[in-house]
Amino acid sequence: MFEQVEDYPVDPIMIGADYFAADPRKDKLNLTVGIYQDAHGQTPVLEAVKLAEQKLVETQTSKSYLALTGDADYCRVLGHEIMGDAFDEGWVSAQTSGGAVALRVMADLLAQMPNPPTVWLQTPTYGNYVPILTAAHARFAQVQYYDRLAAQITFDQMLEGLKAARAGDVFLMQGVCHNPTGADMTAGQFDALLDLLEARGIVPWIDLAYLGFAQSWDADCAMARKIAARFPECIVCITLSKTFGIYRDRAGALFVKTRAGDRDRMHRAVSAIVRSSASHAPDHGPSVVRTILQDDGLKRLWLDDLDRMRARVAGVRQQIVETERTLLGTNQLAYTGNQSGMFSLLPLTDAQETALTRDHGIHVVKGGRVNVARLGADDITKLIVAISDVTYAK
Repeated sequence: MFEQVEDYPVDPIMIGADYFAADPRKDKLNLTVGIYQDAHGQTPVLEAVKLAEQKLVETQTSKSYLALTGDADYCRVLGHEIMGDAFDEGWVSAQTSGGAVALRVMADLLAQMPNPPTVWLQTPTYGNYVPILTAAHARFAQVQYYDRLAAQITFDQMLEGLKAARAGDVFLMQGVCHNPTGADMTAGQFDALLDLLEARGIVPWIDLAYLGFAQSWDADCAMARKIAARFPECIVCITLSKTFGIYRDRAGALFVKTRAGDRDRMHRAVSAIVRSSASHAPDHGPSVVRTILQDDGLKRLWLDDLDRMRARVAGVRQQIVETERTLLGTNQLAYTGNQSGMFSLLPLTDAQETALTRDHGIHVVKGGRVNVARLGADDITKLIVAISDVTYAK
C-alpha cells in the first residue's frame, strides 16, 4: 500500500538543517534554523521562565484537560498585552501549539467557508505559509514584497498587486522582524497599507513571531494594535517561542475579531477545527507565559532578558557592517545594519548560494536566508570573506 505515497515538498528550513548535519566538515557554519543563540552559541533558558516553572510545580493542582480553546486566562492576558484596549470580549481566542497551529486552524476555517476567500501573501515570506495553506486546501495568491538582489522592500509593487484582491479576501502579513527578509515596513508604509486594505474591504491577518526583537515588547505590538483598533474583522496569530525562549514548549494563540452577531458561530467553528486536528493544546509553555505576565517581578526579569537578546542581535548586525568595511572596504552587506530581528536574505544568486555551502561550508536556508543570531565574532569574518569570494569569483 505505502508504495503509493508520493514525494512531499520538503520544508527548506528543516532540509537545510539536515544538510548541515550530513556535512562532515568541522569548520562548517549553520545559519538555518531560526533560534536565538547567545555569544557562546547557547540557547539559554530565561531566568523568569525557570522561576515561573518552579512556581507552577508548587501551585499546579491538576493536569486535567482544558477547553478546546485552551486557558481562557492565558488568552485574555496575552490578548490585552498584544492588542491593548482594542482587545475585549468581542474576540474569539484559542490557545494553540505554537503559531503554526494557529495559522493552520485559520487556514482550515477559511478554506471551509461556502465562498472561500483568497489569502494574499507577501513574497518572499515565511516558508511554512504555502505548505499550511496548501494542506488546508485554502486559496492563495502572492504579491511581491522584497527584492533580494537589491535588498529593499518593493512596497509599491505590493500595493499594486493587492488591487487584484476582492472585498472579503484576506492579506496575511508579518509583524516586525520580517521572516525571511529582516526588512520591515516603515510606519508610514504600514499606514498606507492599512488604508488600502480598508478601502478595498480586505481583512488583515497578522502573524507575530518576534515581538521584542525590533524595538521593545510594547513598541513591537503597535502593528497589531493599529489593526485591532481599526478593523471590525481581523486575525492575529502569535508564537512565543522566540520572545520567551520556550521553543519546544509550543506556546501560541489565535485571536479573531468578529462582528457581535458572528462571535458564537466563530467560536464553535474554531473549537470544531481544533478538535478535528491538534485537539487540546499543550499547557506548560502557555502557563509559564501567563505566570510571567501576571507577576510584576517575573515580567521585569523577562523584559530585561528580552532587551539583552534584542541588543545582541542588533549588535551582530552592526558588527557585520563594520567588519566588512574594515576587512574589505566594501558595503555589500550594509543593508543588514538597517534591518531587524534574526533574519536577512543574502544578495546572492542561486549559483552563488550553492557555492557558499559547497566551497565554504556555510549552510543557509534556500533563497539565501541566514539567521544572524547564530553568528559569533569569528563566524562574522568567515561569512563576509565567503560572500565576497562567491560574489566576485570568476
